[in-house]
Amino acid sequence: MAKIILSAVVCLAMFGSMAFAASQCPEPNGRYPHPEQCDAYFECVDGVAEEKLCPDGLVFNPRAKTQGECTYLPFSSCKERTRLQPANATEHCPRQFGFYPLGNPAQCGVYHNCAHGEATLTKCPEGLAFNVDTYQCDWPDLVKDCDAEAFLGFTCPPVDEDNVDVKVDVTPEGVLQYFPHPNTCKKYFVCVNGHPRLYTCGRYLAFNPETKLCDFYRNIPDCYARLKDKKERTV
Repeated sequence: MAKIILSAVVCLAMFGSMAFAASQCPEPNGRYPHPEQCDAYFECVDGVAEEKLCPDGLVFNPRAKTQGECTYLPFSSCKERTRLQPANATEHCPRQFGFYPLGNPAQCGVYHNCAHGEATLTKCPEGLAFNVDTYQCDWPDLVKDCDAEAFLGFTCPPVDEDNVDVKVDVTPEGVLQYFPHPNTCKKYFVCVNGHPRLYTCGRYLAFNPETKLCDFYRNIPDCYARLKDKKERTV
């Protein structure tokens, strides 16, 4: 009787394992997402599923190629798969992999690029801030926890439609105002709904206060007279 019961238990365990494997393998071979954990997946080989983990900080993207792969969070959708493995943090890296802001609202343009727990300080292009929601550099006023005024060193004055020296445009994006940079003719600020954005003109160009556009230096006499450094004229 004991042998019969033991055989029945073994068969039940084998059947349960086979059913589990089959349920996680839509196809005999491939990688498929874990139903609950975003950084876990099942690798199926000949219909047998083996549960695996992505490196800490990466998540499984089932839509990558045909096999699925581990990638950064914004490039994958976890949806209801909200569980993650415990974090393996280092001094500057909350997880082993990922991009992480410094946590200073006035230093939004730099972030830590973490790989294997080692952090590399990385800078966005001038005037842009790191957006943790998209893993991209963005306008600072569109980045949460970023103080655009402190970051750019410029505060937009209140809108004054009677001030003819300040052009005001009403666009689908909002109310726009244009201001020259106080230190160089090559840059200027556009205030969008009261928040500054920094723009830089291209080579041989400078901000023209009359047209509110980048223009050739020779068309901006006051600016050209100030630029005695040839390097600044040609950058």
